[in-house]
Amino acid sequence: MCESNVYLKENDVEKLIMENVAAITPAGKDAFVLKGLLGESMEIKGIIEDINLMAHKIILKAL
Repeated sequence: MCESNVYLKENDVEKLIMENVAAITPAGKDAFVLKGLLGESMEIKGIIEDINLMAHKIILKAL
C-alpha cells in the first residue's frame, strides 16, 4: 500500500490529523484537501514542510 499519514506541525509538535491518505489536492492558497483510502476527506490549511514517501509520512506546517 502507498498511503501516508499526514501530520500538522505547530510549535514544533507534530499531531496526526489523518491516516491512510491516498491523495492530496491543492485547495487554494496554503490549503489542501486530504482524501482517505475509504473516501473520507478533510480540508486543512498549512504549507508542506516535509514529504517522506519511504516512511509514509507527510508533514504540513500550521499557519
